[in-house]
Amino acid sequence: MAPIGPGMTSEQPVFSRPPGLPRRFLRSFLLLALDKHESSYGYELYESVTSRGLVVDLAGVYRDLRTMEQHDLVSSVWAPSESGPARRVYTLSPGAADAVAEAVDELMMIRDGLSDALASFAVSGPAQLIEKVPQ
Repeated sequence: MAPIGPGMTSEQPVFSRPPGLPRRFLRSFLLLALDKHESSYGYELYESVTSRGLVVDLAGVYRDLRTMEQHDLVSSVWAPSESGPARRVYTLSPGAADAVAEAVDELMMIRDGLSDALASFAVSGPAQLIEKVPQ
């Protein structure tokens, strides 16, 4: 049972979501992955963003790619596959440079904000944070 307040407990853990970065960073991660790799398949992009800690499902990646295509941030073409059916290959649209720069700025601002928050709470690392959590 996890503590949820003074003298209170719950059957559910206080943080019931799986550990990792929230889905709200998906679009930024997709933009940066495509900027790095120039072109990629949807599943490769899924593997790229989840390997960096993002908690998202494959359908969410394809949904965001479709939305990004509608907003002219990415384009896609069908490409034949050596094993199986044709797959979409995604690339950044020429006008996506500003969106990539905004994604970098946003992630850096969030990183700095989280670092400042941890510093203001005098948390120097995971071990110190664990010591402060009531058991």
